Amino acid sequence: MILGALAEGFGLLMIVPIASIAMSGGDSSFSHFLPWFPERTGEQRLFAAIGMFVAAMGVRSLLLHARDRLLAVLQAGYEADLKLRAAATLAARGWPFASNIGQAGMQSMLLSDVPRVGKASASLQSIAVSAIMLAVQLGIALWLSTKLALVAVAFMAVGFLASAGLARKGVRSGQAITRSTESSAGAGFRLHGALKAALAQATVGAFLEEYRSSLTRVTAVVTAFTRDYSIARQTAAFGATLAAALILLVGIQVLDLPFPVLAASLVVFARMSAPAQLLQGSLMRLAADASAFAATEARLGKLEPAVSLHDQQVEALDWTRLDVDGVGFEHKAGLGVRHATLQLQRGDWIGIAGASGAGKTTLIDLIAGLISPQRGSIRIDGHALDGATLQRWRAGIAYVGQEGAVFNDSVRSNLCAEVACEGDERLWGTLEIVGLAARVRAFAGGLDEPVGDRGSQLSGGERQRLVLARALLRQPSLLILDEATSALDPQAEAALLTQLKQLTPRPAALVVAHRRSTLNHCESLVAIQHGEVSPP
Repeated sequence: MILGALAEGFGLLMIVPIASIAMSGGDSSFSHFLPWFPERTGEQRLFAAIGMFVAAMGVRSLLLHARDRLLAVLQAGYEADLKLRAAATLAARGWPFASNIGQAGMQSMLLSDVPRVGKASASLQSIAVSAIMLAVQLGIALWLSTKLALVAVAFMAVGFLASAGLARKGVRSGQAITRSTESSAGAGFRLHGALKAALAQATVGAFLEEYRSSLTRVTAVVTAFTRDYSIARQTAAFGATLAAALILLVGIQVLDLPFPVLAASLVVFARMSAPAQLLQGSLMRLAADASAFAATEARLGKLEPAVSLHDQQVEALDWTRLDVDGVGFEHKAGLGVRHATLQLQRGDWIGIAGASGAGKTTLIDLIAGLISPQRGSIRIDGHALDGATLQRWRAGIAYVGQEGAVFNDSVRSNLCAEVACEGDERLWGTLEIVGLAARVRAFAGGLDEPVGDRGSQLSGGERQRLVLARALLRQPSLLILDEATSALDPQAEAALLTQLKQLTPRPAALVVAHRRSTLNHCESLVAIQHGEVSPP
């Protein structure tokens, strides 16, 4: 930034000798650092001055190109790093924190707040560029005529003071944009989540009306900000024109400046107009987008550094026995687990029964380490489930819920989302275990066939098989199955669970299910009633 501004400044200074030579054939402005300059003929001096002007502007162009390229890398890298750190922070805060934010909150943060933070950082970069350009050009103006430069500074100060009110409006507009965008994201998620049923019931209109209202609010606040920003820009542009005319008048009528100095000063002031307007506009955009910093921090708090995959890799725990002793965790009174005691040996399958809301999912979340007990203890071979033990315990768990995540990608990419897949043989073998190989072979693209958004090209049972296959590729020592086979008919489920129990080495399993036929595949059963774990 500084080198580019200095190169431009030197080029602008060459206007003085060019104008002087053109008018009178002589100039002594640069004789103190170019001793050969006065010894040349007028024509030689003119060509030399023009050559230095062109060279300076050429160097300026190269420097500004490098500046713009580096700023683009900086801005894009900053936004990407911020998104990664936001995701890492969400993961570091744990599952209870992440579930409170919800999909709409996450969508609003990653697709609205973080990009606006990126825009705010771009505004900061523009402010830096503008300030440096103005500082160098002001130095040139002071060198040409101190008094005229001070007059120009006075006009600029008046313009910035006049724009303070617009900056305050920008802050309010930014806060309104944050609120309306989050509301719109929530309405969009509700529309997407309910679309299938709404189409079947002919109630799409109600969801569309809600979404339309949210989009109208977003449009209104964005339009208001754009209007204020346009007013600020056009006012600043007209003010710059008026200021240039007044500065010219002062230079001629009051200061009686020589024409070469006056001409060079006017060129410098004209060049100052663009960065001054950019500075004003960037300050207003920053005022509008700065609320996104606060919105991101309000959701996540202090951001954590993004940890690389290599740093996160730990060796899975080689364990023998899990002990859950008097554990309790209540989300609120009557909701969660009041008291649970059980033991799980490596390779054992335990079924967990209970009515909806009894605390089954809370129990397996405690065992997985997703939440910490409010009382009691969970121990692995006598070691508390925390710190390094917890990390190694998680490395050996495969957690499969009723609505496992299926990504809008190929079968292969879904299988390899959590592990590095080398070769297709292991993938096909795992698909055979879960009973999905024949279906995938029937696809035109085989393993590379897209499965659609959330697995829309697959049936509910096929989606569950695909998620189970991905879990098995982790080679887990513990399978946590939370209604993970509920979309299969009893015969298909029985065949699949039989295959899972025949794995070598056989993983332990905690099986949450409502169907008795599912629980019958387990060696032992526990039931949760009113938050209490007991034999069925």
